[in-house]
Amino acid sequence: MNPSARAELESRGTTHAAPPPANNLDQVREILFGAIVRDFERKLARIEGLVASQGEELRADTRRMIDVLEAHVKRETDAQGTQRESDRAAQVAALNNVAREARDAVAELDQRIKKLEDGLVRAQRDFRQQILDEAKGFVEQSRSLRDELMSTLQRELAVYTGEPSEAGGPASGVVEGARTPEPRAEQS
Repeated sequence: MNPSARAELESRGTTHAAPPPANNLDQVREILFGAIVRDFERKLARIEGLVASQGEELRADTRRMIDVLEAHVKRETDAQGTQRESDRAAQVAALNNVAREARDAVAELDQRIKKLEDGLVRAQRDFRQQILDEAKGFVEQSRSLRDELMSTLQRELAVYTGEPSEAGGPASGVVEGARTPEPRAEQS
């Protein structure tokens, strides 16, 4: 036991009556562990203060980092939104440009088709007119040839039959009362 604690115990013991046993136990504890407990409490209080200050620093650092992170995320979000809007505007402009070019191409194609159709109609009309003119010419030529053949045939028939030829005869090609030609007698 510590000599000062023993002296203190003896001095107390002589002046007072015997304290209750619980109080004695507390005194023994105080004598034996009092300095250690006070030192421990002082160190614990200092550590608690350190932990509290470091915890506050950590909270402040965390809050600052979160604020910086939130600001960065907000800037990035705004930048992404702006980029998305500009991309969207560029896409809309490109789509409008493509649509305009497509409309122009369709209009030009329609004009070309109309010109081709008009040209085709003109060509068909000209071709029909040409065929009609050629057919009329062919019919006229056939009629003229038929009339010529008929008149030649009638002359030949008249020569064979001995009848005078009818120059103003029908041009229908039908000979009424056609006679069979008589064979000529051979002259010796």
